[in-house]
Amino acid sequence: MPNTTTVISLVGTKGGVGKTTLAANISGLLADLGFRVLAIDADVQQALSQFLPPAADVQSGFSDVLARGGLILDRDIVPTNIVGLDMIVSNLAEHSQAWLKDREDRLVMLKRAVRQPIVRDTYDFVVIDSQGAKGAIQSTVAMAADLIVSPFPPRMMDYEVFIRDTLEMLSGLNSMSDISSELRTGPLSIVINGENRTNHSKAISTQVREQFRTTPGIRVIDTALPWLTAYSDCRLMQQPVHRINQAASMLMHEVIYELLPNLKGMRATDKSVAASVRGES
Repeated sequence: MPNTTTVISLVGTKGGVGKTTLAANISGLLADLGFRVLAIDADVQQALSQFLPPAADVQSGFSDVLARGGLILDRDIVPTNIVGLDMIVSNLAEHSQAWLKDREDRLVMLKRAVRQPIVRDTYDFVVIDSQGAKGAIQSTVAMAADLIVSPFPPRMMDYEVFIRDTLEMLSGLNSMSDISSELRTGPLSIVINGENRTNHSKAISTQVREQFRTTPGIRVIDTALPWLTAYSDCRLMQQPVHRINQAASMLMHEVIYELLPNLKGMRATDKSVAASVRGES
């Protein structure tokens, strides 16, 4: 059975909402489920590259992939300290955004890159972290995705900006989808992230669920991630959170089940199931 690679892009219109932490934890959990995962750090701040540090010398990175027009070479990919999880690190500079904006193929560059045999024939999942700002890099990351994931912290100060910018982003990216299916993003799943026990936080969570209840192509998943110190601890330990905290592990499994329903019931210790999902003997 041919390998089908699923591309998951972490996208948000502002920083500090938890994209990198969620990207690292999705990547690490999928790898520990037994899948082959490629993480791509497309953030100029290089946060994912620090969260999941490479376990070998880095020769090149995401900036080099862009400079080649989306061509990925063996030397761009390095292993991490998690078995089954490789990475293309970020070596972006501040001018990378402006450079990419001038490319006519900017929207499809990364989509083209992750469809190459070096990715498609090797990995079950690609997880891409992006910067928390509007721009050409975020657009190419979103357009590459089979599934866009956007974390949302339930705070009133973020609510209106999140709603407006999320809808504007998807509308802008899909404005030419009638011309070509290549110019269409995958659906968006919103993950409520950092919910606390206050009535305010719960009210905002309820409000954003109602806002998108009937919006085509957008859903808010049922599992909300509460505020836990384990998420900051896992960054310091450079380990996915399911390895260090039981409560967080249960929640991350539920997030994976909602994002990828065909994985429902798999646990991180059951790698034989992953092989059967891939169609291997």
